[in-house]
Amino acid sequence: MAKFLSFLRRSVISSIVGYAKDFNAILKSIELPELYASNAYLVYTDTFNRMELGHLQERKNPFTDKLAEYVKARGRSFQAVNLGAKSYLNSNVAAEREAASLLNALFVRYASEFSKNSYSGATGMINSFIQDMKQKNYAGAIATLKMEAKVKQLLDEDALCESTHLQAIVTELESEENVTASSIRGEFIKAASNLMVFIGIRASEEKGSKWVELNGQIAIHNAKFEKAEAVRQAALKKKREEKKNDQKPKA
Repeated sequence: MAKFLSFLRRSVISSIVGYAKDFNAILKSIELPELYASNAYLVYTDTFNRMELGHLQERKNPFTDKLAEYVKARGRSFQAVNLGAKSYLNSNVAAEREAASLLNALFVRYASEFSKNSYSGATGMINSFIQDMKQKNYAGAIATLKMEAKVKQLLDEDALCESTHLQAIVTELESEENVTASSIRGEFIKAASNLMVFIGIRASEEKGSKWVELNGQIAIHNAKFEKAEAVRQAALKKKREEKKNDQKPKA
């Protein structure tokens, strides 16, 4: 968990809030009354609510609305590609049926990532999807169904999401963060860590229970966020270096 918490500490407020919203959805979906009554959970939710309120009071990032728009467009393009492939599942041409079956299995695996309305948490899995799409067998299936244009549109929109998100992060880092949200960052991370430890202990004590299921879902969520942040922070570092080089006086 130490490595994950390190990523969380280095993340900007918007990424932390996005992570927490998805984390909250996992906690609520498991339906564990004992969890909701625990002190660890109550402290965590109180801390999150105060952090989110502070974040909402921040000066609005000019790239926020653009990013939301691009994420929705990417989701629509994914659905178009997905439905396009499914339309060939009952084709009279064997090659088309095989290509559609191969692509359909891939799309089912990643569909939930493209259904999210927020950018946070999805990047790592979507990067994996893009790499899969470039593999020879999937590229061949796309060509068989003559769907290259639709797939290119999807990949272009994902690239636009990524570049806009990086611009949003740069803008956020260059502006002064809201004092309320920033000051509570450490408190939130501590509360989240304590809650995860509490859940982990209960999972170890009650094998085969909902606690074990919840602990596993949290581990997957944290791994996705860690992977996404590693990619994002590397890209941000590169963008900063490029900006710094651009500002150097020419010889």
